[in-house]
Amino acid sequence: MQGDGAGNGVSDVGAGQKAGLSPIMAVLDRYPFLVLGLLLVGAFASSSAAPLAGLYVVEGLGQAPWKLSLVAIVQVCVTLIVNRTFGRAIDRAVPVKFLLVTSILCFGIGMTLLGLFQIYWVYLGIASILLGIGSGALSVMYSFGRLFAEQTGRDVVKFNGFLRMQTSLGWMVGPAASLSFYGVYGFAPTYYAIAGLAAIWCVTCLVIVPGAFKTHHPNSLKTGQKVPFNFGLLSACVPVFFIGAANVVFVSAMPLYFSTELGLVASSAGFALTVKCFVEVVVIYFCATLIKRVGERKGMLIAALLGAVFFGLIYHATTLVDVLALATLDGIYYGIFAGISMTFVQNFATDQPGVATSYYVSTLFVGGLIGNLLTGVVASAFDFQTTVLMACSFAFVGAVVLAVMRDAKHSATVRQGS
Repeated sequence: MQGDGAGNGVSDVGAGQKAGLSPIMAVLDRYPFLVLGLLLVGAFASSSAAPLAGLYVVEGLGQAPWKLSLVAIVQVCVTLIVNRTFGRAIDRAVPVKFLLVTSILCFGIGMTLLGLFQIYWVYLGIASILLGIGSGALSVMYSFGRLFAEQTGRDVVKFNGFLRMQTSLGWMVGPAASLSFYGVYGFAPTYYAIAGLAAIWCVTCLVIVPGAFKTHHPNSLKTGQKVPFNFGLLSACVPVFFIGAANVVFVSAMPLYFSTELGLVASSAGFALTVKCFVEVVVIYFCATLIKRVGERKGMLIAALLGAVFFGLIYHATTLVDVLALATLDGIYYGIFAGISMTFVQNFATDQPGVATSYYVSTLFVGGLIGNLLTGVVASAFDFQTTVLMACSFAFVGAVVLAVMRDAKHSATVRQGS
């Protein structure tokens, strides 16, 4: 993963920074797995909380399922505000460590409150706000990874891929681990355990992230300066929204679609996700090679088209063998998307990585929220199989947008010699 300065597609600013690294940055430069490990710990902790929300509201608190939507809306709205604020703060040279520790502490406190007070209004009015702030950590860690790659002369595209791999690895283990722990010990101990993971995450952050680490871009935002309108950045988020929402729609509907409408065993969805995640991680690893050959936009277009093909085929699946075989295609298309999408968006604002990354992460959150809401509406009006067609249409729309839009001006520069 070690780059060689300007020859690996990193800007001259990044290459120049490497010669004068601080002692802590020199250690991270020598052992970059520490940066990746921080993200892996964070992904494991945050993903552990994700599958518990619905169970907690309906079974733990005895509330109607629609009240889960209120919690999700509050949490996503807070996350969007926090991502926007933190992204601008990063580009105004606020130290990354302060922002990251703030998010992690809010996440840990939110988990503790859910264990202490099993009251719906505490969840909605307090914990969901804290967890929304905690969700901002993902955007900050991605920005930290991008800036670290530039300042140490690494291949930005390849390092972004490694960052996304950590997220995928964390999600492969976290949800299953938390659900298994909940099955044995119940909600309160599980939330306390996740709060313990947040404490480990916080300590890891305090040890790894340099206190003075901040952006090195000369065109970063100054205090009080407004973020200039960037149509290209906004347009880049459109296909990310549709492809990401397509994935969420399918994943949300998949368990009930497989078990109730296809008549497969209950564990079939879990097997399919395992195959998908494994293939996804492998594909992300090789995405840098794909980008060198076709570029980010065409790589995203390939992902969108493969996604549309996958949803079209899974709509006609009838057996477990069909499902598991198609899960490989699912992992290929989403692995390409995951491995390229962040770099694709960031290249439309290379001098403002904080803002660009916050737009990217916020787009994924909005896509996830709308995808979940539409899944329930469409499944209630029709059936879960129909939601697969909706996912297919989302992926196709994403492909159309990618086909008509232009490449980022900085894409070729970032790829040059990488």
